[in-house]
Parts: sequence; structure tokens; C-alpha cells
Amino acid sequence: MKYFFYIFLLSIQISSACQCPITKWSIDAVNKNDIIFIGKIKNIVLHQNNYTVVIFDIDHLYKGQAFWQVKILFPENDGCAIPLNLGEEWLIYAYQKQINTFLVEWCGFSRKKIINDNEDFFIATHLITYDEELHLIRKNFSEIKPQDIPNSFAKQRNIIPNKVQFFTYLLLSLMGLLIIYILIKKYLK
Repeated sequence: MKYFFYIFLLSIQISSACQCPITKWSIDAVNKNDIIFIGKIKNIVLHQNNYTVVIFDIDHLYKGQAFWQVKILFPENDGCAIPLNLGEEWLIYAYQKQINTFLVEWCGFSRKKIINDNEDFFIATHLITYDEELHLIRKNFSEIKPQDIPNSFAKQRNIIPNKVQFFTYLLLSLMGLLIIYILIKKYLK
């Protein structure tokens, strides 16, 4: 009976293991992504609506529009997720979620740079090394300069009013509603 229990636990472990399909690199497949770049991890924020939010400094941009720093969302509830560490270099293929925010699929083409090809587990699903993939990207895409953050973009952020501003807006809103109520009462009898 004890052996059946161990076999059961082993089958649960095997069934929950990552099973990414083999995805051969092709220009048509990678063109489906909104952004392609090489960058280094600058900051990591865990557990943000079932995503790990990673801020990348872009070193080389090959497709898409982005600023020098970009926010990438990695799904957390994925059996194929791997640990992310500050300073790691990644080749990212992602889909746009919001302005300067992109979503990565763990079983997509994105991969971490691993120096030793013998230790590079991405080769099993990509069928090429990091350097070979980088050569294909440079051959098929021109490098693009990331955008600087314009002043107008920085000014468009939501600003929380202080107490005086809050009560002024509240008072003006109530006065506006009162005026509308009086006008409706007077003219729509």
C-alpha cells in the first residue's frame, strides 16, 4: 500500500511539471509579438494581480515602441515559471497590455541568457542557442532606438488632490448639482 502512495505522489509531480511545446523560431511566429528586445532586469515586484511585474532596462529594441524602461508582466500561476533575478539579461518577446506594459507567455519565445549552452534548458523548446536566436533577430530586424519619456507623458499621471483641493472640488460639485436641480425644478414643471 505504501508503494501505491509513492506512485500516486510521483504521478502528481509528473503531471504538474512544465510541458512547453517545441516552438521553432520563424519570422512569422515572432512577428505576432508586439515588442522584441534584449534587456536587463532592474526591479521585480511579486504578486500583482497574479503577475510578477518586472522592470527591464532595454539594451537593444528590435520591434515595437517602448521607453528605455519597460514593464513586463510574467504570469505567476504557471507551471513553467522560473525564478527571476535582478541583473539577468533576457531576450523578450511580448504582447502589449497597456502603454509601456507588456505580457510575456512562459512557453513563448522569451528566454534568459544562460552563458553555458550545456545548462541552457531553453534549447530544448527553442531548438537553437541564445546566440543563434540573437543572430536571427539581428538578421531579420533593424535595431530601433527606445523613446525618451516625453514631458507630456509624465504630466498625465493622476495626482491626488490635497485636502483644500478636495473640499473645494466637492463644494463646487454640490453647488453645480444644486443649480441643476433648481433649473430642472423651475423649467420642467
